[in-house]
Amino acid sequence: MRKGLLAFILPLLLLSVLAVPTVSADPLYVHSASATQADVDAGESAQFQWVIYNNDTSPYLLKVTSALDRTSDAWDVSLSQYPPIIEPGEYAVVTATVNAHRDVGNEDLVLSMAFDLTKLNGDPSASVHLERTAQVTLHAMFESTGNRIFGMWANDLPSPFNTLLWSFIITLAVWVAIAAAIYFVVNPLIHQFTKKTRTDLDDRIVQIVRMPMFILIVLFGLVDSLSIVNIPTEWHIRIWQAYQIIVALVATWIAYRVFDRVVIHYADKWAKKSDTEIDDVLVPLLHKVGIIAIPVVGVGLVLDVVGVDLTLLVAGMGVVGLIVAFAAQETLGNVFSGIQLLLDRPFKVGDLIELDTGEVCEVKRVGIRSTQLYNTYDHEMIIVPNNEVANKRVINHSRPDNHRCVYADVRVVYGTDLDKARAILMDIVSKHPDVVRQEGQLPFLRLAKLGESAVEFRLWFWVDHVRKQWRVATEIRTEIYKKFREEGIEIALPQEMVTFRNAPPTDGP
Repeated sequence: MRKGLLAFILPLLLLSVLAVPTVSADPLYVHSASATQADVDAGESAQFQWVIYNNDTSPYLLKVTSALDRTSDAWDVSLSQYPPIIEPGEYAVVTATVNAHRDVGNEDLVLSMAFDLTKLNGDPSASVHLERTAQVTLHAMFESTGNRIFGMWANDLPSPFNTLLWSFIITLAVWVAIAAAIYFVVNPLIHQFTKKTRTDLDDRIVQIVRMPMFILIVLFGLVDSLSIVNIPTEWHIRIWQAYQIIVALVATWIAYRVFDRVVIHYADKWAKKSDTEIDDVLVPLLHKVGIIAIPVVGVGLVLDVVGVDLTLLVAGMGVVGLIVAFAAQETLGNVFSGIQLLLDRPFKVGDLIELDTGEVCEVKRVGIRSTQLYNTYDHEMIIVPNNEVANKRVINHSRPDNHRCVYADVRVVYGTDLDKARAILMDIVSKHPDVVRQEGQLPFLRLAKLGESAVEFRLWFWVDHVRKQWRVATEIRTEIYKKFREEGIEIALPQEMVTFRNAPPTDGP
């Protein structure tokens, strides 16, 4: 809110500064661009801005000093960068930041600003000294409420219960009673309501947060009750810091439990119901990432509480991440290829595929890094990196359906009754029980070639399941051989006829 207000006021102020020289002859002006009074809570800061405008024809050297009317380790003041020289017609903006540390008490301070400007052209001894002030009110993080129960009601109990110690004990006891009532009364009542719902999501969440809520309420009551007793501010800050660390750890534990028992639980149930394979792989991956990422975030919260600057740590982790990514680029390539295979789904578990090496394998598992294949010929498992599977030619014998087109070449000698041979071939293939006989996948026969020593037929037919193709092809070729022998049809063999010219006559028989 303050930054937005300054962004609105500062241009108006600059316009007013630029308008002043038309009615005034002063060479330099210092105007406040922010409020000159601020309230600052412990651990926070306040900013004050001033604009210095050069209305002269010569440039000025600018030097700014700031000081608070009292010095202490509990507060400090710093200045922003500003241009050392202000040219004629230009201005400089100076920002002073007052920081209140956590151990600051209730204080009223005066911020003094001194602007020394030395003329660079003309008389070098000409200089201008201007001063401005701002009021700062600091508020302590912890204030003793005195002998008051809950810091609100005066302790008028009879002696000896009217002391600070008993006010502390009574306040803490009430907080413990509140936590116990929520744990033993409110939570069971909520459980009676949630168990009537259709889902167990609410039951799981109530069960997860029940004990952490009790711990946090008791700890908050302890910290809140300490404002009654008069303990050193340093102790109070250390106790508050310890409380924040415990809160960060408890929040991390809750986040982990919700992630593990709610998010992953329902993700697993959804993955089992869906037909896709990507969720079966990504859910375990998500689980592994979560059990690492959530504790890392919790450690970051704890480090932030103790005052460790996480900027350098995050930057360092980014550099380490780049190094790891470069070193593991092959593995990462396989991971992204695995995700691509799961999304594109060129094949699924159970499909029969043919690799570019000619191996025909059954897909057993598509993992995030590799694909497991079963070699149907050699009875062995093949583990192929996903990067190779995604970037190589793969034939899926199970798509678009489980039917597989198979052909058989048949050679008969010249002089064979072709119509008879054709009828035998079509009869054999049509009667086989595993051959598809549906529109678009009917068996068909073509005279493929009039060869040098044979008439060549090619017979196409579809097998009703890809895994039967080799057996069916063998059975049909065997049946062709038997039928041709029964019908006296000769299967041609490669042969050559050699004729001798000017050969001597042979004697007759």
